[in-house]
Amino acid sequence: MTSPEHHPPSKATVIFSFVTVSFTGIAVLAVVILFCQYRVRGRAPVSAAVAGGNNPEGRRAGVDITKLPEFAYAESARRDGGGDGEQCSVCLGTVQAGEMVRRLPLCKHLYHVECIDMWLASHTTCPLCRADVEPPGEDDQAAPAEPQQELPV
Repeated sequence: MTSPEHHPPSKATVIFSFVTVSFTGIAVLAVVILFCQYRVRGRAPVSAAVAGGNNPEGRRAGVDITKLPEFAYAESARRDGGGDGEQCSVCLGTVQAGEMVRRLPLCKHLYHVECIDMWLASHTTCPLCRADVEPPGEDDQAAPAEPQQELPV
C-alpha cells in the first residue's frame, strides 16, 4: 500500500538507527564482560586459598589452624563478667555461650571458629590488630623479647 503520506525513511534516519543499535549492543556486551570478570576475580582468592598448592615455595600463605586452640565459649570467659558476649571482629556478631571460638595466642583476640578459619586461610595476621598469629621461631629471634603487656579486648 503506497499512499501519498507514506515516505521511505531518509538516509539520516537509517544511519541514526544503525548507530543506536550498535552502541546498545556494545554496551550490553561490555556489561556482560565486566560481570564475568567480576565473578572470576571475586572467586580467585578463595580458590587460591583453598587449593594451597599454587605457591612456588610449596607452602600456604595462611596459618596452620590446627596449632590454634579451639573451645566452646562460656560467659565466665569474659574478664568484666557482664552484659553480652564478646564481639567477633570478622562477622561483627556477638559470641554467645556454647559457640565454638578460637583465641589467638599472641594478641588474645577471640573469634568464631568459622570466621577466623576463613580469614587465616589467606592471612597470617590478626584481622583486628594485625599482629602475627604464629610467633617467630626461636632461631629467628636475635634478642630475647620483652614481656608483652596484655591489651584490653
